[in-house]
Amino acid sequence: MGFEYSEMKAFRRQIADLRKASYDIHMKVAKRIALLAIRKVKKMTPVDTGDLRNSWEFTVIKKGDDYIVTIFNLKEYASFVENGHRIVVAGKTVGWVEGRFMLKLTVDEMERIAPNMWKKEVEKEMRRIFGN
Repeated sequence: MGFEYSEMKAFRRQIADLRKASYDIHMKVAKRIALLAIRKVKKMTPVDTGDLRNSWEFTVIKKGDDYIVTIFNLKEYASFVENGHRIVVAGKTVGWVEGRFMLKLTVDEMERIAPNMWKKEVEKEMRRIFGN
């Protein structure tokens, strides 16, 4: 039970290929997760004029070994729809409007499904580089 030096060279080359592809793999999955989250949060966003629904955006950044996906909405009233707000008439609070929690629910779902999406994509790329 031995090995050929050429096999070690090939394995070293495969490891180098995987290292090069790593950033692209992770960024691709992070963007896929972000786009899925945007689709889901938009579906859950209530529509009056459509401005709130159409204002969802995302960023993906790499910080150290982590890929950070940020979903945000710059409309000034987005947080009130998300979290709820008081109803004030003539300076007195007369009620409360419950929040819709569209972003919180979406983030919770993404945190649940993202690890599996990442795992499948990394395994697929490893099969491509190392063979079956």
